[in-house]
Amino acid sequence: MKFRQLLLPTGLGVALVLSLVLSGMMWTNPAHSNGNSGTKVTKTSDNTNNTTFQDIYLPSYIISTNKTGKQQILINSQINIVSQLRDKMSRFKSTSIQSVSQGSSSKYLKQLHRKNTLLLNYETSMTVNFFRKVFQNYLKIPNMRFNRVQILLNDPNHLYLLNDKNYRVDRVTLKGNNSNKLKKVLSDQMVRHQVDIKLLNGKPLVYYPNAVKLKTYSFQLTQQTETYYANRIMTTNNSSSVQVKRRKNKTEYNDRGFRQMTVDHSNDTVTFTNYNSKTGSGSFLSTMNHAYKQMVMVGIPMDSIRLFYYDSGNDTTIFRTYVGGVPVFDQSGFGAVRFTTLDQTSYRMYFSLDSLQVPIPPERSTTTLISMKTLMADLKNAGIKQSKISDIKLGYEWSRATDIKKAVNLSPTWYVLIDHKWEPYTDAINDN
Repeated sequence: MKFRQLLLPTGLGVALVLSLVLSGMMWTNPAHSNGNSGTKVTKTSDNTNNTTFQDIYLPSYIISTNKTGKQQILINSQINIVSQLRDKMSRFKSTSIQSVSQGSSSKYLKQLHRKNTLLLNYETSMTVNFFRKVFQNYLKIPNMRFNRVQILLNDPNHLYLLNDKNYRVDRVTLKGNNSNKLKKVLSDQMVRHQVDIKLLNGKPLVYYPNAVKLKTYSFQLTQQTETYYANRIMTTNNSSSVQVKRRKNKTEYNDRGFRQMTVDHSNDTVTFTNYNSKTGSGSFLSTMNHAYKQMVMVGIPMDSIRLFYYDSGNDTTIFRTYVGGVPVFDQSGFGAVRFTTLDQTSYRMYFSLDSLQVPIPPERSTTTLISMKTLMADLKNAGIKQSKISDIKLGYEWSRATDIKKAVNLSPTWYVLIDHKWEPYTDAINDN
């Protein structure tokens, strides 16, 4: 009798342990489930992402023009200069705006070289409403588009808004500006590279006349699991049955309704489509706000992510990782995150499972790049016509380390934009 009484609870305990082990195997590798199975996905959330809207939408770089007209691009790997300038500009108020010029490339180039100025630059045009939210200022002027903000260090009562697309220059009259606070930020130690803004095929180009020495970096990678993202984004309730399928190097998740997620194991990237999300009014500000909120919802690490480009034609926003103020290329085929609005209720997001974690000593501390004059000559000698080049930028090339597991090397190089594709200039020469 006692033996039977002991046998029943012991058997139940073994069955429970076995059930937990099998459940754990399903969770850690859902691809082992049957191709048409429904897997229970439990929604999780956290508040570990402290990157704000204002952080990821800061200007990409700053150019200083001194009293003699010498131009320098400012870089500081220790502090975020742009965020410090933003804090000093948060109290700006406007009283009026006046059009200065439009349609003249010569007048526009002259304005870009105005002495005693700071030029805050975006890679893509934005709106006044967007700028007001990012900088938390009080510029109450028409919601026009521009991609550069010019601050006058010797005139605290005005700033200029510039738009490369139509060479438009507008002057804003300010109150509440203290130029001494801005100068104090610039007094901090930083790396200064000599530059000269020129026109390349009618578009302003940051031209580097001399060879450029930049730091090289190596990082230990952290890779978020697909289960983490499945738990966060593949359900809208406390729990939901999700269909999981394995196809060659891909795992597909489908909630049989509004959400789909595909993990590509060959390159550790994720494609997530949400067919039940209000994408906003269609304005630039609402589009950027929606992209930010969805990246927070998905749980993408955004510590080093910055807006890189927005294509209004296909409503696509590109975000890239920035290190030392320089964008990282080749992290994936689309940057760090690509966000496309499909219609008023749906969007598609592409992102990587990998992100930079802990810096480790690189093989060499710096790399010296050829001057842009030499670069242009090399491209010409390779048969690449200048008319085919849309843009040239400094960038970091992302490559996996061969001697350290889960590590990546970031090497500086020149990137050229040809036929809507960014690639290292050496690849462009070899491919031609």
